[in-house]
Amino acid sequence: MLDLDMTPYAAFVWPAWGVSALVLAALTARAVSASRKWKRELDRLDTAADEAARPQVAQSAIGQKK
Repeated sequence: MLDLDMTPYAAFVWPAWGVSALVLAALTARAVSASRKWKRELDRLDTAADEAARPQVAQSAIGQKK
């Protein structure tokens, strides 16, 4: 099985593993957060582009039909 006995070095190895795990978790959270931010921005820009591309209805010079 696994032999995780690092008697003389455990005080250095386990904290290093812990710090590495925290850094990887922080980087993953940051990437997910940035991805969500850019997805919201893209959706906002797509909506704005759709509204700008929508044809405008011209108003009649005579007035509205009743």
